Amino acid sequence: MSLYSISVFLHIVGALGLFAGIALEQVGLRGLRRASTIAQAREWVRVLGGLRRVDAPSGLTILATGIYMIVTRWGEQAWAGLAILGMVVMAVLGVAVTGRRAGAIAKELPLDDGPVPQSLRSRLDDSVLPASASARAAIALGIVFNMSLKPSAPLAAAVLLVALAIGVAVGMIRRQTDQGSNPNARIANGAFPVRSKP
Repeated sequence: MSLYSISVFLHIVGALGLFAGIALEQVGLRGLRRASTIAQAREWVRVLGGLRRVDAPSGLTILATGIYMIVTRWGEQAWAGLAILGMVVMAVLGVAVTGRRAGAIAKELPLDDGPVPQSLRSRLDDSVLPASASARAAIALGIVFNMSLKPSAPLAAAVLLVALAIGVAVGMIRRQTDQGSNPNARIANGAFPVRSKP
């Protein structure tokens, strides 16, 4: 058993952890958008906040083992360098976009339980959150595609750009679909009139 084979194993484990975190984030965002009470929203915010315990170790494991394998085995290949760049972009999106917006939601949650107010509903239905999550998932799939096929530099770059565009588009479409089927969001947007009691 060589150090390289151990690195490959850890690299795969890191990738599995990363995709598990992405899946949990998608579930958490969907639950957050469908939350009707402060207690429900608080629980889903905790789920999103806890993803750092999965994403950070997984990302660092992938980067460390990836850099090691580039230096010792793969060499200066464009797809490998673009994979590192893709991981950096994913980290930036996770921290600067998802992390900041989820943190803002957590700070705005009232201490007392009750229905989600309309001012908070707009944050829960933020279209940027699902777009960021889907974009990172698509970039990760693009990296796996490049690692499997090892294409030329232009093709590898095109794969990541197309994956990013598709990820953002899918996130926006899913958000619109969820919003259309979510009565809480439709009420907040005025789709259903709120009738006052006589």
